[in-house]
Amino acid sequence: MKILFVTDLYPLNNEKIAKALYYFVEEWQKQGNTVEVIRCNFTLNTKLRGRKIIKEKIYNENGIKIYNLNFHTPFLFNVYDKLPKDFSLKNYDVIISHMPCGAIMANKLLKREQIKYVCAVHYSDICVLTKKYYSIYFKKELEKAYLNADLISARSPVLKTKLAELIPTVKEKIFIAYSGIDDELIDNIEEYNAKCLDFIYNKELNITVIASLIKRKNVDIIIKGLAQLKNRNFFLRIIGDGPEKSNLQNLTKKLNLDKNIKFIGEITRKEVFKYLKSSTIFALLSENETFGLSYLEAMATKNIVIALKNDGIDGILKDGENSFLISNNAEEFKECLEKIIELQKPELDRLYKNIKSTIKGLKQSDAAKSYLENITTKYN
Repeated sequence: MKILFVTDLYPLNNEKIAKALYYFVEEWQKQGNTVEVIRCNFTLNTKLRGRKIIKEKIYNENGIKIYNLNFHTPFLFNVYDKLPKDFSLKNYDVIISHMPCGAIMANKLLKREQIKYVCAVHYSDICVLTKKYYSIYFKKELEKAYLNADLISARSPVLKTKLAELIPTVKEKIFIAYSGIDDELIDNIEEYNAKCLDFIYNKELNITVIASLIKRKNVDIIIKGLAQLKNRNFFLRIIGDGPEKSNLQNLTKKLNLDKNIKFIGEITRKEVFKYLKSSTIFALLSENETFGLSYLEAMATKNIVIALKNDGIDGILKDGENSFLISNNAEEFKECLEKIIELQKPELDRLYKNIKSTIKGLKQSDAAKSYLENITTKYN
């Protein structure tokens, strides 16, 4: 299949941005498809995200052609002016767009030439469709894209439901497009049993948080919940950086948790997995999460996951079966930890086996293959 992938959330020049979309493209290419990327940056949006504006030209990374285009106005004029004169959608079988800028750009391209169009929905899209300050332009253009799309790939069941509520007429053309994790992370069941026994004997809460330190990640709730524990036999590692870091460090000092909490900062992906393999619990109460690969990676490294219910990852994570889902509340987080501590071996065995079963069905290669199979099946 020849795929044109359109988004502004595609890493270039080793940028430190989410790579979930990159992994789809990488896997599609490995599986024998031809993929080219239009990275369409609305420069004001790029600056507001704190990202660098990268020179506008055609790049080639890992065998993938990337048209890096910078727009100072939000795709108001002829978008073809930014592309080579011989560029044509007729060279592709399907155009797949992700994120609001990608959806609007793709829909503008389709005004000249028509091919199959799949438009994804992330939490960013839901924000554009619901927040007043987007209503003048972005909301209308995004709605047009969804209405024009042949299919819509929702990144989670929660997002599928939300979009269907906002634009009921598109309900029948939505399918779920989960992300997956690196196939090599899928460990054998014996290692799960070993970690289960280790947790039973030590009863030490070795907790990891991986997040951009911004308000909606709610790392402060986790710190406040830990402060309420009577037994302080725990250690929390916070991996990541961001504008809330100093506030979180001050909160840690205020609650006398300096000895229990360590701020690691930003580290390499390889180093992240070292920490995950040595921890027993992964906690992240992030709001408005599109999907959250970090939850799956934590499960693949045999961590018990605590997450926010009714959010992006809800649906794969099932409370009491393969994880624990709670409200955004420090008291409830504390109670959840106490509940985990009290789990007996049969309960922990069942939990770890369910975690393993969940992860086995979410390999990166399978997720990418399933995405394209949904497109092929539903078109035919």
